[in-house]
Parts: sequence; structure tokens; C-alpha cells
Amino acid sequence: MTPYDVILIHPPAIYDFRKKAIFPGPIAYTVGGSTEQFIMPPVGMLSIADYLSRNGYHARVDNIAERMIFSADFDVERYIGDLSAKVFAVGLHWCVHSQGAIEIARLCKKLHPDAVVLLGGLTASVFHEEIVRKVDFVDAVLRGEAEKPFLALMQALEQQEGLGKSPNLTFRDGAGDIISTPLMKPCEDLDEFEFTRLDLLEPKRAIFTPGMLPSWVVPICRGCLHNCVTCGGSAYSYRTYLGRTRPAFRSPEKIAEDLRKLSQQGVQLVFLFQDARMGGEEYWRKLLTTLQKEKIQLRQLTMELFGPADEEYIKELAKINVPIVLTISPESGVDYVRGAQGRKYTNEGLLRTIELCKKYGVSLGIFSMIALGNDTPETIQSTWEEWEQICMMNLKGNAPVDYAFGPMILLDPGSLAFDRTTSYGYRLIFKNFEDYVKGMSLPSWHQWISYETKFLDREAIAKWIIDSLEYSINLREKFGFYSKSDADTARFCFVEAGKETIHVVDEAMNIPDEGERSRSLKTYRASLESKLGL
Repeated sequence: MTPYDVILIHPPAIYDFRKKAIFPGPIAYTVGGSTEQFIMPPVGMLSIADYLSRNGYHARVDNIAERMIFSADFDVERYIGDLSAKVFAVGLHWCVHSQGAIEIARLCKKLHPDAVVLLGGLTASVFHEEIVRKVDFVDAVLRGEAEKPFLALMQALEQQEGLGKSPNLTFRDGAGDIISTPLMKPCEDLDEFEFTRLDLLEPKRAIFTPGMLPSWVVPICRGCLHNCVTCGGSAYSYRTYLGRTRPAFRSPEKIAEDLRKLSQQGVQLVFLFQDARMGGEEYWRKLLTTLQKEKIQLRQLTMELFGPADEEYIKELAKINVPIVLTISPESGVDYVRGAQGRKYTNEGLLRTIELCKKYGVSLGIFSMIALGNDTPETIQSTWEEWEQICMMNLKGNAPVDYAFGPMILLDPGSLAFDRTTSYGYRLIFKNFEDYVKGMSLPSWHQWISYETKFLDREAIAKWIIDSLEYSINLREKFGFYSKSDADTARFCFVEAGKETIHVVDEAMNIPDEGERSRSLKTYRASLESKLGL
């Protein structure tokens, strides 16, 4: 196999998901094409590979998670053993990958003992000292924004200068002491990076999934102005763990160029993530004007709103010559719960935004989360009522407005809620990296819930997630989004099976013999799959 300088690996969430009895429950319902193993890699892995490539290093991104999902016969150990690279960099951006990333890193060091094995990403950056202290097969953690620090590391390795001169690096020295070098100053704009080099990513089936629009993402900016308390990408988190004090934006011209490049590679849907309005009126007007002039060869462009939009913004968006889908995440249908979460706007503002989108023919998706810091059974039911109101508004006009929801399950390390739990109504169950790895090694989604709140314990959170899912399915049937047959199937697969799984797994965890416990869970898994027709 071709020798590389660097192979960046995107791991599955849970390494042994094909061998163990795993029950993702409602997660499988809400994550869609990414699957419960979260197989879509962070776009930053591609920009790192491109930056190294442009500076003379042979690099690629290998989506091991995707290979494992789409091929039951894929032999991970044999495959990694056949790879050749000086550096294996395993992505640990989202905390859901904690167990999978560690196991892939373990294999890389086992099969390539002379190679450098790194972890990187937001979660790795938050837990960098603990990882290096406790995990002897990880040589270092590359913290923060990594394009330029990674290049500096490769140059240091090439010149045999030692790791101490590489920025953003946490590692063990010869005496076993942990060294953390200073963070390099983050970039001031994103134009020097490239996010569209799909030729550096293998495989690409998750992007070009049959029956779905081929899709990829492009950042409008890196960083944030907002402090949503459970978000690991908040202004607080960027400042504290990544050394970024203000967002860096990508120029409208480069974004237009990104869309052209992606279209030429067969991508038909692009998600421009982050809210362009964070760049100020001059920036967003220039971006929208540039996109209006561009003959965009896409089927859909998705953009984010971090809060309600005024009429001028929606009107200008509607002038872009490709169907626009906006997303907004009020997270709760209750103003004070949303405000405590860091999203300080009202239902009135949200409903006005819906009306404007309907007026100008712009589709809108509205996302909620269940079990926030100030949620109670009553506030969750109020959020359900907002879903019904959204469904009723969808009946008017042509542009669809839809709602979605997802269980939070895992509290983002490095978020305000993780670092200052009591201030925001949370209590940690997973308190460190080892807890995340051990927790994600358990068989069922309800055991992965990493927190409790001042009003809801873990058992109550699991119950309200299931109840919310059932309400949502019923609502979609009522308003014609689901046929009765589809709704019955969804209720059986995700509600009835979800409740049963909690009971069966909890009973199995009382079996003291690990082998017997594993056999019991596998038997139940086989029975469940038979019932579900899988």
C-alpha cells in the first residue's frame, strides 16, 4: 500500500459495534444518514490533510467508521496493519467518538509501534492532559486548530528537533513528565484553508449515498459569538480550549469558489454552517450578494440562523438562485428554558421568523433538544405544543417548515455546562475522559446519558426522550408526514423496542459473569432484530 506521511483516521463512535450487542435506541432515529456510528468526518480533518499536502507531505483522511458500517466483512486490524504512515492522527472531535477513537489509536500503535500516534479535535483538546497521562499508546494530543501546528509538528519530526518545539502539543518527555507547548495564535480568516478536497478522503459512500443528495459542508467562519451553555463550540469553549477570542470568517468569494468546486465533484447539497450575521451587516450582505450573482449548480443550500431573522435578511436570502433551507435551534419551546440555555430570544421572535420564511418561500427546519438544564416535565410538554403549532403553520403557504428534535445524551466536554455544572442546572455523571470511554463501552443508549439536571435524573431523562419520540411520531401521523403504516413501524422500532431495551439491558447488567451477560444481550439483540425484520 502507498506509504503516507500522515493518515488522519475518522473512527466509529463505538469500535466493536459489529461484535457486541449495541442498542442505540432513539439515537438511530435522529441522526439519519450519519448513522448511530456518526460516520461523517469533521470538515477540519480535510483542511488539515490539504494543508499538509500543499506543503509537501503525503496525507489523506481515512474514514474507518464508514468502512466498518458499509462492509460487515471489513477487517479493521488487517486493514490498519497494511497501512503505512509516519503519523497516524485519530480524530476525537465529538465526545461520542471517545471509545472508538481510543480503540483505533490502540490498534495503530500495536500494528505500527514506530509511528507517532496522535489524537486531535475538540474533545481531545479538553482532555489532553488526562489522555496523555493515562493512555500510553497515544504519543501526543494536538490541541486546538490544527492545520499550522500539524505542519510544524511534521517539520519538527523531519528535522528530528524533538516535540518540545511544536506548538499546540501535549506529550510525555523522556522522563515521563507531561509537557504542553503553548497554543499557536489562531488564523484571522479562513481563506488560507481548503475544505473541498474530497479527493483526499476515502471512502466517500457516506457523501454519495444512493437515494440521497450528495452533500458536504463548508464553514462560513470558525469560532462563535454566542455562549450556548451545552455547546463545546461556544465562544467560551473556543477561548478557553482553542485560544480563539473572536471568529475568523471565510470571504464570500472563497465560499462561492467552494460551491463551484463541490458542484464539479458531484455534490448537490452544501451546508454552510455558522450564522453569517455574526460577521456583521456588511459581511452578510456581501455574502448574499455574491451568492445571488453566482450561478450555483446545486440542488440545495442549507444555512444556519442562531436567532430570529428580520425581513431584510430573509428577503435577500430568497434571491439566491438555488433552493435555500434555513435551520434554527430554539432547543426549547419555553422562553426561560431557552434563555437559560444561552439562546436569548422568544417564541414570538421564532414564530415571526417562520412567517417571514413562508412569505418569501424559504424552507425552515426547527430543532429542539430534550432534557435541558431548566427542563421539567411541564416544559418538555410545552415544547411538544410548539411542535404542533409549527405543524399547523406548515399547512399554510408553499415553503415547508418542519421541526426535529434530538436527545442530548452526551454533554459536550469544554462547554459551560460541563465546566460550571451547578451554575447552569446540570450534574455530571461522566466527569472525565475515562468516564466517557467507559460509558460509551456500555451496551445501551440510556447508559450513555452523561448528565442529570436539577429537575430530571438519568431515568427521568430516558423516559422523557422516549415519550417525546412517541409524541413526535404521533404528531407526524396526525399531520400527514407519516402514513399510518410508517408511524406504526416507527412506534414499534423506537418506542416499544426502546422501552423494552431499557428493561432488558438493566436486568442483564445484574448478571455477574461477563460472558453470560454478553450472551444474554446478544440473544436479546438477535430476537429484537428478528422482530424488527432486520
